[in-house]
This record gives sequence, C-alpha cells and structure tokens, in this order.
Amino acid sequence: MRSIGYLGVQSASGEDWLGFGPRVFGFETYRLPDGTVRVRWCDRSHRLAIHPGDSDRLLYLGWEIGAEESLEGVGAHLSAAGFEVTEGSERLAAERSVERLIFFDDPFGLRHEFFVGQEERAGSYQGRRPTSRTVTGALGLGFVVLRLPDLQQGLDFYAGVMGMKVSDAINLGAHLGEMWFLRCNPRHHSIALLEGGDDLRLEHLMVEVTTLEEVEIAWDLARREMDAFVSPGRRLSDNMFLFRVSTSTGFHVCYGWGATPVDDDESWIPRYIDSSTGAGIVYSAAAVVTAGDSSPEVRH
Repeated sequence: MRSIGYLGVQSASGEDWLGFGPRVFGFETYRLPDGTVRVRWCDRSHRLAIHPGDSDRLLYLGWEIGAEESLEGVGAHLSAAGFEVTEGSERLAAERSVERLIFFDDPFGLRHEFFVGQEERAGSYQGRRPTSRTVTGALGLGFVVLRLPDLQQGLDFYAGVMGMKVSDAINLGAHLGEMWFLRCNPRHHSIALLEGGDDLRLEHLMVEVTTLEEVEIAWDLARREMDAFVSPGRRLSDNMFLFRVSTSTGFHVCYGWGATPVDDDESWIPRYIDSSTGAGIVYSAAAVVTAGDSSPEVRH
C-alpha cells in the first residue's frame, strides 16, 4: 500500500467542522445530502468524512495502493491471512469518490478499504488562506494515532499483515505506556499505536503543512476557540514542530511542520526513545515488532 488516502468517522457534531475547519486550519469543507461533512486539505475530493451518528467513533481507513500493486493481489494476500475480503459496490465506490475498492475488518473490528483512483482535480484546492498548503501527495493525508486494547496484537497486524515497517517506539511513561510508529512511505509514520481502553478509537489525526508560519497562524486562531491539548513544540520521534487541539468530534487534530522523512527505507534502524530524557536507543535490527522490548541488542 502507498498511503492513507482518507478516513471516515461518526459523530453527532460533524457540522462543527464547517466552522473551525476553515477558520482555524484553512481547510475546505462541504456537506453532502445525507448530512456527511467532508473535509479536504489538498486537491483530492476529501481526506476526512464525518458521518452523522449518535456516538463518536472511527468507522474506516482508506488505503491507496501503489501502481505496482493490484486490488486482486492485495485481496489474495489478505484472504491468505484469514480475512474475509469484500469487493465494494459501484455505489460505495461513488460514495468514497474512488474508481474501485475492496474492504475487510481487522481484529479490532475496524474496516480497512483498499482503493484505486480517488477523485483529484489539479489546482482545485485553494485553502482559506495563502499559507494553508499541505504535505500530501504520495505521503497521504498525514497520519493517524490509534488507541488499541492490545498493542502487541496491533503491531502483529499492521507490521505482519499490512506490511508496514516500524520507524520508532517511544516510552511515554507509566501512565501512557508505549507509542509505536509505523510507515508505508517516506513519511516517518502513517500510523501510530497506543494501548488503552476496551475498544479501538481514533486518538488524533495529523496534517502537515509546508511552512512554520502557517502553524503559528493556526495556533493563534485555535487557542481562541478550541481546547489546547499540546501547545506548540518539537516532537521527539520525527522532529515535527506541532500543536494539538481537541475537537467536538471525539479526536484531536495535530497541525505541524518540518517532519524528518525516512529517506532511505532500507538503512533506517528504529529507535526506542525515552520521553522523559529524549534519549534514544538504536535497535540492532530493522524489524523490531515486540511491544515492551527496549533492548538495543534485540534481533528478529
């Protein structure tokens, strides 16, 4: 797979994005006849869809496959791994604004959709201010952080079944535990995993912009009308400068600039980072997938 192309959530407060989405982040938003609110921050038809519903929850992730892959090949791989794969109908493809898709449910009950041909119109995204340009393209929409009831099961799925690679892991302390970062393209991570709770939930969504100025503008606007969760600062894992705010739709939004990419995929060696000191231990192998294993001598 190439990247996360879109995600869908459910919330009773989706229409709030019609206000703070453009005002704070400069995103473009629009409402569909069924009440779904779509949010876009590049030339794609949308990156986020908020479907009306009583509870706040993550419904699906949409994965774009690369030119060298095929939906048939992806489906065969998933079927061999024991998952029931379904071909999406023409109606569902139209609802997602893609040419074709297949889907299946992961061990946590989350639907994953693999697609080709998401609608895109070059130059169509203007944003609500000149500085609101984002880093997307082959890197996808940004990244998502998921909180799972079983971290090791999540690592086994995303690395073992989905074929993602571990970039780094960070120890956030006794209260929060470990966060693991996994990639499928040069972005340091497209998925990050935390353990906690009885059900899977979307912890936060990150969008990367092209200038520090845009982060500063958005932060000044965000703190006037949104609850700040993390004030601006540099993150240990990928060196991104970002802030994080809470939304009324049940997840946080990270807005950042300047992340360090994984330029050489084959030579990258994961680190185990202590958040209290910022010190990182470099693993001796590139395929570390064991939660709780902070040893630099581990070999898999």
